[in-house]
Amino acid sequence: MENIEQMASEVQHHPKFYISSGDMVIQVERTIFKVHSYFLTTQSEVFRDMVMAAPRTNRHDDGTDSEPLVLSGDSVEGWELLLNAIYRESPFKPIAFTGKQSIEALRITHKYCMQPAEDDLMTKIKEGTGTAGFLDLMVASRIVDSEVLYNMALQGLIDSEPKPTLEEAKMIGMEAYHAIMNQSWTMKKCRSCKQSGNFRCGYCNSYQ
Repeated sequence: MENIEQMASEVQHHPKFYISSGDMVIQVERTIFKVHSYFLTTQSEVFRDMVMAAPRTNRHDDGTDSEPLVLSGDSVEGWELLLNAIYRESPFKPIAFTGKQSIEALRITHKYCMQPAEDDLMTKIKEGTGTAGFLDLMVASRIVDSEVLYNMALQGLIDSEPKPTLEEAKMIGMEAYHAIMNQSWTMKKCRSCKQSGNFRCGYCNSYQ
């Protein structure tokens, strides 16, 4: 049992993105990635500064596992998605991320100031429609700290059907959930004349 637990706690090479010709080793959770520093340092000033500021004895770009650059707080899934986009087998084929996958990749691109990649992901997220699409947009708005996108997502959720579930409310926060539900109740449509009403329609005077 002890050996199994020890093996589970040890770091593992990523099955796809531990590239033998790579010259930069990073660790995310318990996974080691070995990639080409060129792609990260040209995309991100943060990575360029980290590599340049590291002592010569701990440069992270020596291509070995001895001193990996440990990226705390990141997810393996987010890095897998980002690297899949960088190392595409068909570079001219559009990336087919789901909304949730775009969110995971966005956490990485925003954290490391990869602006072109972030812009592409936000374009994809803003194309989402319906409740699911506006939920993703609201989560994204908080990642990038955009009040404009937050309000856009909030209005979309107020107008869309079905309304977010309580489980989905955990994603966006109870404050936003209550705002959506309260506004949706206030703006309930009259069954008779289809105008906005509540208990009694102010247009046709019928009860809801």
